[in-house]
Amino acid sequence: MADTSLSDKKIGLLIWNVSNFWQSKLRIILKKYDLSLNQYLIIETLKLLKLDFQPTSQTKISLYSGIDVSVVSVCLKSLEKKNLIKRNIDKDNRKKVINILSAGQKVFDEVYPQINKQENYLFHKLQDEKINFCNSLKLILGKKIRIKADKTL
Repeated sequence: MADTSLSDKKIGLLIWNVSNFWQSKLRIILKKYDLSLNQYLIIETLKLLKLDFQPTSQTKISLYSGIDVSVVSVCLKSLEKKNLIKRNIDKDNRKKVINILSAGQKVFDEVYPQINKQENYLFHKLQDEKINFCNSLKLILGKKIRIKADKTL
């Protein structure tokens, strides 16, 4: 079937439509936990940054997750009100260190497998092209890409 609509012809609209589709599927899961997509991504980022045993700041969360620092700030306030995270003053009093609380850990442990399953379902159609697709998107964003060596040679 031929591409007949504008959104079938314009790559930017295709990317936008895929992004909206992905977000809508994840929001269905997150609604049960009263979490926005940004709040969930911040919790997941906190979990991953915790692994490097470094104090986690709002700026680090923003850089790692790709979420604007002002959005991170608003989400952190909301997550703290929900008792999922705690912000503590750092030693030098200029920034706050963010930690995930046990309730936040519990929510993550319940939500992450569902999100992971949904994302695998959505993107399994890419099969062996998943790495190439991700690299192409990174190129558009001006990021560095990693090319895996073919181990069959």
